[in-house]
Amino acid sequence: MKIKRKNEMKVTLFIMVFVMTFVVTFVSVSINYAFQPGFLMKWINSWGLAYIVALPVVMIIMPVIKKFLARHIID
Repeated sequence: MKIKRKNEMKVTLFIMVFVMTFVVTFVSVSINYAFQPGFLMKWINSWGLAYIVALPVVMIIMPVIKKFLARHIID
């Protein structure tokens, strides 16, 4: 599967948010609940919610950050 250059940032953000929320929720749930019965469902529920919240936040914030950096970085 080939991805068009114009969609590269969006696909990158989807993957980054997937991986980051996956890892962070795993660590958080494992610290708070250990590996008790029901751990997997608690983790998957936490991950799903985190992904649903994080993806739109990143999609909105990333262009703002890029514009800010473009104005403040000197070559």
